[in-house]
Amino acid sequence: MQRWIIVTALTTALVGLAPAAQAAPAADPDPVTTVVTLGDARIDPKVPGRVRVDVSYVCSVADDARSLTVSVEQKDPQDSASIAFGSSRTAEADIVCDGTQQQRQLTVQSKTVNWIPGAEAVVIATVSNIGATPSAAADSRRVELVTE
Repeated sequence: MQRWIIVTALTTALVGLAPAAQAAPAADPDPVTTVVTLGDARIDPKVPGRVRVDVSYVCSVADDARSLTVSVEQKDPQDSASIAFGSSRTAEADIVCDGTQQQRQLTVQSKTVNWIPGAEAVVIATVSNIGATPSAAADSRRVELVTE
């Protein structure tokens, strides 16, 4: 019986020494949310070194500047050493963040060889917001490039 009393007294004393549980921090009432969605990617028939990529995005109002970047990379299925790639960045002043859906079409110029119709390409679109958490939102996928 004495042992049980001693164990109970020690347990009670140790529980009193444990730090009090802290409440979870309150959620930010107006979090900055950005969503990016890729649309079609089409090769310009007049300039086969250019591909036009449709992008839609939604971002909430924020004080920080934003930028939109689209990158495209395509390997030649018949020549593994031949890779077409390029990227395009939209000026910060051209990014509208007011909580409504925005549509953009960016032209990406290949820096190496012309784009190949019917071959798969990796397309990535990113909206960056320096100073925010998270600092970027992106969408990526494999698409078969087609001619307009």
